[in-house]
Amino acid sequence: MPDDLDINEVDGRMLLNSVPGVGPVTFQQLLNCFNQQPRKILSANEAELRSVKGVGKLVSEGIKNSVSSGWIEKEKERLTKIGGAFLLGDQVSKYLKELSDPPLGLYCLGEIPYLPCISIVGTRIPSNYGKKMARMIAGDLAKAGICVDSGMARGIDTEAHQGALDAGGKTIAFLGSGLDVIYPPENLDLYRRIQQSGAVLSEFPLGRKADRRTFPMRNRLVAGVSLGVLVIESAKTGGSMITARLAGEQGRTVFALPGRVDQPESQGCLELIRDGATLVRNANDILDEIMPMLGEFNFLDQPTQSLVKQEESLTLEQNERIIMNLLREGDSLSIDQLQLATKIPLSGITSSITMLEIQGFVSKRADGNYEAT
Repeated sequence: MPDDLDINEVDGRMLLNSVPGVGPVTFQQLLNCFNQQPRKILSANEAELRSVKGVGKLVSEGIKNSVSSGWIEKEKERLTKIGGAFLLGDQVSKYLKELSDPPLGLYCLGEIPYLPCISIVGTRIPSNYGKKMARMIAGDLAKAGICVDSGMARGIDTEAHQGALDAGGKTIAFLGSGLDVIYPPENLDLYRRIQQSGAVLSEFPLGRKADRRTFPMRNRLVAGVSLGVLVIESAKTGGSMITARLAGEQGRTVFALPGRVDQPESQGCLELIRDGATLVRNANDILDEIMPMLGEFNFLDQPTQSLVKQEESLTLEQNERIIMNLLREGDSLSIDQLQLATKIPLSGITSSITMLEIQGFVSKRADGNYEAT
């Protein structure tokens, strides 16, 4: 076997990612046979390649042709021109490695927010109620230090991204197309906003258009980086239900917002709730559910202020300081008691107490009151 190809792992993965027929499953088979080194795969001859399960003539020829085509230099030049990078999966989330079919790598525009993620997905034709709830829940999650992730599709995906951005939070979008193919085209401004407050990601080479195959592949990543997936309005079939199923298979929590029993767009969510999904009324229902997971599911390697205790002088905002001063006196107080004592609006109390709980400064007692830790 020739072993003289001078190519690093990132470039090797990008090159193999461009070969038709080399998807995540076939790539894992190749890695297992070639000492986990993309360079050795690209250096192998066709006979050696075809000895690998799932590799036939078209794939082996595609791998050999990719090496001599000069494609990698052109792709890297195009990617640099748009300000992007090609990342390994664990640079986005180390839990992507736990997927049965992890991506070879991910094209990225923007900066990965090192925060716990919740996915919000749903119908492309939402009701006004669905739009309002998606924006509200995404915004409240973002204020609590959660990164909202979705697929930048029309409808609920779009509302979720916008809700997080409007709240000053972080969001990431996984595309079902190449990074330079904006779909749907009317989301160009959203695409640009997400890059400024998060990242747009794709596992597909530049120029790849979305199709029936790419969307399910995108959906597994939307679920894979998250602590849980919230479905807001979905029929019994469709991409949102696929994402929810994938989340369950990956051991993530599935959340669903209930809707009217006589509306088609509510049937998927009602079915999920019937089958055991967590019913969600607001962001607090999600935060209460994932709170115990934050230590167990350290999804990203880099700690953040949202997940680790820091000096209070650096992390606590004014409302949080007022609440902490009250709780340090030794009493345990309910949300209503805190609001009455501080005169802070109820929404401010809720978001502040959630942030304090995530940071580890307060804890919720069995009676529902809060106390300083």
